[in-house]
Amino acid sequence: MSSFDIDAFIDALPSHRLREPSRIPLLYRESRWPLLKPYNGFTGVERRRGGQLIGWLEDAGCLPRPSHCDICKGRGGVSSHSESYAHVLRAPRLCRACHRAIHLRPWQWDAWRRIVDQAAVTGQEWFVLAPRYGIDIAQHLRDRWGASVMDIENSPVSPLPDAITAMLPGNMFPHTEVSMD
Repeated sequence: MSSFDIDAFIDALPSHRLREPSRIPLLYRESRWPLLKPYNGFTGVERRRGGQLIGWLEDAGCLPRPSHCDICKGRGGVSSHSESYAHVLRAPRLCRACHRAIHLRPWQWDAWRRIVDQAAVTGQEWFVLAPRYGIDIAQHLRDRWGASVMDIENSPVSPLPDAITAMLPGNMFPHTEVSMD
């Protein structure tokens, strides 16, 4: 039995280039929703923080807003999805149907594989590599980088340019393991 290569999976995620900001939002978006359940080892707090940073980068014009699904190429209801909340520049853009399907894949594997089989081109796309059951990407990164990996504004695994980090607001959802100096 071969072991799952988490690093190869992360490397297969789509990579988005940052642009110069076209505006500077003064605050991160705040959510009225309860924290999400853990996913791929990332806590609800870490997921909230990742979403806030992606939202700010989109609002600032640094990341283009999603226009089509990275899996089915559909254009309706597309938003960012994270497999690794420490890699905000590698968040796939998914339509509602594909987003739902990836989260339901442990229970609806055959339906997920039909989507994958229809969309795969090379067979090496991130969604082809996604295993049936979740993987603990967060622990893998913590083992390698320590708790600093979840300081996503200053992440050692997905660093943002200093010019952008200097503009980030100070209201990110707090994380108990990240220093908020």
